[in-house]
Amino acid sequence: MSQTHLELSHLDKFYDAHIHAVKDLSLTVAKGEIIALLGSSGCGKTSTLRMIAGFEDVTHGTITLAGKPVHQLPPAKRGVAMAFEGYSLYPPLTVRDNIAFALKGSNLSAGEAESRVNELARLLVIEDILDAYPASLSGGQQQRVSLARALARDAELFLLDEPMGQLEPRLRTLLRGISSTTLKAGG
Repeated sequence: MSQTHLELSHLDKFYDAHIHAVKDLSLTVAKGEIIALLGSSGCGKTSTLRMIAGFEDVTHGTITLAGKPVHQLPPAKRGVAMAFEGYSLYPPLTVRDNIAFALKGSNLSAGEAESRVNELARLLVIEDILDAYPASLSGGQQQRVSLARALARDAELFLLDEPMGQLEPRLRTLLRGISSTTLKAGG
């Protein structure tokens, strides 16, 4: 059995006809491996993550996750969780409800979901803001809530787009130790 968990094969992304954002990218990621995509602004890091998650169409190439082609599946069918650079929190929901939203549709009981939310809140040091709304949070707090919402899911793959730019150094070190297959853009 192969150790390959994620495979990008000859991936291309064109915006309009003239912007070639991702050029012939091939990459193999093993189960449990953490990969960082580094490069200058506009080089295709976020476009690559968005194609893997299913938020952008693949112009050419294939994406295989856990041995299954996923590049033509809708985002909800891919088994991928993503924390966005722009946080993408739901303004009318509290922090607790934003994190729990990722668990909707799972087979967890209400008690299990609440336990998962509390576990992630402790890990990301946001227990004291669980009843706050996104508009009242600092950028670092919003980033932690976005990370918690992504990590709450039982996913095959976690994609983190600029996941730690607003976090304190101590929390960055702690989060780098989380063991799962993760592909992230930037730092």
